[in-house]
Amino acid sequence: MLPNPTRSRDYRDVTLTALVAYFLRLGATGFGGPIALAGAMERDLVDQRRWFTPEEYLRGLALAQLAPGPLAAQLAIYLGWARGGILGATLVGIAFVLPSFLIVLVLSMLYIRFHGL
Repeated sequence: MLPNPTRSRDYRDVTLTALVAYFLRLGATGFGGPIALAGAMERDLVDQRRWFTPEEYLRGLALAQLAPGPLAAQLAIYLGWARGGILGATLVGIAFVLPSFLIVLVLSMLYIRFHGL
């Protein structure tokens, strides 16, 4: 957990473990596309849990929108980086993508095993 001197006292520090657990759960249960997931992150992480300030979240959202690729995953990785540096970005990215990867892997194995669906 990296301290942020610009954060207001109204916002709580978060451990990397809690952040990774949050994104593992969101990756497993989130649905509705990248915009819906980004909105869920804002409600959960900024408004309810207060782990990020609105400015931190919007900075991450802007950077994620500028880069090509999956918006929600890039935003999650940025938020992991904001709290845990390179290690945080890596762990949050893996946690967010892992559930989808495992679902596709299992479905692929079933498809091969049963010669189609």
